Amino acid sequence: MTLLIQETNLTVEFSLNQPSLSLASAYIFTLTSQYSHQPLELDATAIESNERYTTFEVTFPVGFGNSHKNGVYYYDMSVALGTAFEKGLVKIITEPGGGLGTESFDSGIYTEERIADVFFRPNYL
Repeated sequence: MTLLIQETNLTVEFSLNQPSLSLASAYIFTLTSQYSHQPLELDATAIESNERYTTFEVTFPVGFGNSHKNGVYYYDMSVALGTAFEKGLVKIITEPGGGLGTESFDSGIYTEERIADVFFRPNYL
């Protein structure tokens, strides 16, 4: 799936192959960066559902469409306070123009910056 997010129109519609979902339920659309692993949870509204697919509407935060967020992200769609019922990859295209918005990667392991000892055999002439 590919989403084009423009700063002039931060509300995006997309369809998923999820038939007959409730239009009254609250859904959560979560984007997770493949680089920094920082999730962004957005409220999603089901605006149409039939026997083949469901169309959702998501509004991105102000400034998102003008930031350098281009790339491929993990996404999952879940019912609020529930488990994800669909996961996958989404390509995000924005109109870059603001700051880079890079976040450093942190694996959460204390030994992230551990330096190893290097042993080598010198070359004798």
